[in-house]
Amino acid sequence: MIIEGLCMAGKLKEAEAFLNTLDKCLENYSAMVDGCCKGVNCLRQACDILNDMKERGIKPDVITYMVLLDGHLKENLRRARSLQHGKEREVEKTNDSPFWNELNDMGKEIEPDVYCYTVLIDGHCKTNNFQDAIGLYDEMIARGLQPDIVTYTALLSSCLRKGDRYRVITLVDEILKG
Repeated sequence: MIIEGLCMAGKLKEAEAFLNTLDKCLENYSAMVDGCCKGVNCLRQACDILNDMKERGIKPDVITYMVLLDGHLKENLRRARSLQHGKEREVEKTNDSPFWNELNDMGKEIEPDVYCYTVLIDGHCKTNNFQDAIGLYDEMIARGLQPDIVTYTALLSSCLRKGDRYRVITLVDEILKG
């Protein structure tokens, strides 16, 4: 899409101008949010677009929230890496993200799915918040959602980095039991 391409090229103002010529619909706004998060790493701008959507009566969907949440997680990861200087350390808890809270508050209207949980779990694993990742994994199971290979890969990679062989064996057993 043109909006995402402009954002990927770092032309945010041009993307906004183009958005203003289009219908004000979920797809166009979501493309702009995605472009801001992925193209120019501009989470603040993406949040402004989300607020504009809501003011216009356009309800974000689960994809819009997941793009924002993924952007938030990547921002946390960038912050963690800049703070690390060779040491692992925890960063801001990502499930406290306003996007996750909003998504959960939507109740039956928008139900978090496997993809939502996997994005969060992966983010926690990458920012060394493994206990939070396991908590989300347990919540996911309690909601009756079946983890996929991407979910398990995020958890297994984190366990292997930490040297947690017991957890690796437990997770592999769960995968094999399917």
